Amino acid sequence: MGYINEQIVKRLVEEKIAGTDLFIGEVKVKSGNVIYVFLDGDTGVTVDNCIEVSRHIESNLDRDREDFELHVSSFGLGQPLKLHRQYQNAIGRQLSIVANDEEKHEGKLLQVFENEIIIEKQGVKKKDPAVEMKILFSDIKTAKIKVVF
Repeated sequence: MGYINEQIVKRLVEEKIAGTDLFIGEVKVKSGNVIYVFLDGDTGVTVDNCIEVSRHIESNLDRDREDFELHVSSFGLGQPLKLHRQYQNAIGRQLSIVANDEEKHEGKLLQVFENEIIIEKQGVKKKDPAVEMKILFSDIKTAKIKVVF
């Protein structure tokens, strides 16, 4: 096994983003040393942020010792929320949630607590009132921000 692993990459990213509102959404190191870094931020992620993090990683890994392929990007809308901080940043947005039992829920994220979220689900018919629903984090299989046009 080579010297490039997720812990090393996470440490390098954390060094670079320390003191900013950026945070790691996910780091993956796949076979062949294909590295994926997904950044998120309380006020968004710019292309320059991705370039700076990429350059920092590249300058601290030795290609002569072990070659790698590096991809640094912002945490995309199609990706599931993973961190409590991402849920906090999504307050007021529409979520599409799949529960562990495969039941699906859609609604506006109203509040985020330590162990649960509260969404506002629209009634079955448009004239039905919206209802608030609590969902435990432990019951969520995936939650994604739903793009509304």
